[in-house]
Amino acid sequence: MVYRLEVNRFIMWHVFRKVTQYLLEAPVYYSALGLMALLKCLPKRLLFPLSRLAGSIAFYCIPDYRKTALTNLALAFPRKTFQERRSLAKQSLQHLMLTGLELLTMEKIVKKIEKIITIAQDPKNPPEGFLPEEVLSPEEIKETFQQLDQQQGVILFCGHQANWELPFLYITKDYPGLALAKSIKNQKLNKKIFSLREIYKGKIVGPKQGIHHAIKTLKQGHLVGIVGDQALLMSSYSYPLFGECAFTTTSPALLAYKTGAPVLAISVYRRSQDYLVIPSKKFYADKSLPMKEATSQLMDKLMGFLEKGIACKPEQWLWVHKRWKRKLSPQLKKKYRYSHILVIVSGTLLYKYHSFLSSLGQKFSGASLTLAVFTPNIHKICIDSSLSCYKILPLKSYHDLLEVPNSFVAVFDLKNCPKSMHKHFKKTGSLHTYTENSLKEQLPNQEDSLEVSLERFFKKSHAN
Repeated sequence: MVYRLEVNRFIMWHVFRKVTQYLLEAPVYYSALGLMALLKCLPKRLLFPLSRLAGSIAFYCIPDYRKTALTNLALAFPRKTFQERRSLAKQSLQHLMLTGLELLTMEKIVKKIEKIITIAQDPKNPPEGFLPEEVLSPEEIKETFQQLDQQQGVILFCGHQANWELPFLYITKDYPGLALAKSIKNQKLNKKIFSLREIYKGKIVGPKQGIHHAIKTLKQGHLVGIVGDQALLMSSYSYPLFGECAFTTTSPALLAYKTGAPVLAISVYRRSQDYLVIPSKKFYADKSLPMKEATSQLMDKLMGFLEKGIACKPEQWLWVHKRWKRKLSPQLKKKYRYSHILVIVSGTLLYKYHSFLSSLGQKFSGASLTLAVFTPNIHKICIDSSLSCYKILPLKSYHDLLEVPNSFVAVFDLKNCPKSMHKHFKKTGSLHTYTENSLKEQLPNQEDSLEVSLERFFKKSHAN
């Protein structure tokens, strides 16, 4: 009797969860279907103004997207003016919206996929940003497709440039292939999106069993596609993307090492009437080296090619992704995991805040920490070893501070800068600005030292 009651409870709970999930997911799913039906009726030329409008709305109405893009661009292109970076951030969101609209109308677009995909293969006129010897020649492109004809596996590696979905669909129109992609939480919508990516002979699998499926696919002589330019903190490999440490997957290089298959990096540029796909030379893993060394070496080549493509058409890359995340303490609350921090202090008061600065450096170990020191004489700044985790930035005036590209997610103002400076940081990308007074307000007791206020950034278990 007790067992039957437990079974009934389990069934009721399972039914309740399913009904709740349906009620939560159905509005989004059917709205997406309605939007897809509407977009199919519109001529393609209208997608461009629609995406520009949607991207502009997102830029102004979603601060997290705007600020992430601005700080990322400050890291990658510190020599560009703020107005140039702002324009790139806005264009990037517009391109992202266009890619989203194109995905929703993919069934219509792929009917002409052979007309809208152009593979760069003119050695006398190499694509912008690349040298002739870096790109596959027409003969090598033909040879690569012959490899697939002969059931010899090939790995494609690309980033979130323009419409990154199209090269995989272009190839899987004629050849079987597998791509790794994360699922979205809405199961019905996820199934629909996956079906759009699998229109031809392609198959999409999640990253959990991705490597296992990819090895099997390559051994069958098929294509494997990986969009691998996003941050992966669990990876031990990092690439200096635009000079800044970027933790990155090694999946394409690992697959190449395990199977012997060649890897091609590809860049995708959106043009007015078509998409230019730029394939790199074939890269192979050096099996004479230990696996970790060989995969790192191969990933450097792949990321270097991708970096060139991004630098050439920065407005077409996904800058709203937190690409340069750092490995921080897991005890930090998620919203306070600041990877790039600026601390502003007067040189004459360094001694006063020494303990706080040392504590901040320890608690945010792994982050990129910059200490802006206001001093009339930059040669007289004395920093001891306990603050060696900071990059020292000597300044003489607020004008100097305004000239610093704002790549900082959080700013700690210990100098009591004017409010105009706080507005500047907010406008140019910083999520949070903390003053000495705002930190003191968080102290449990007024007699506590300033570093105690840092406990607010951590989970309660850490504080206890």
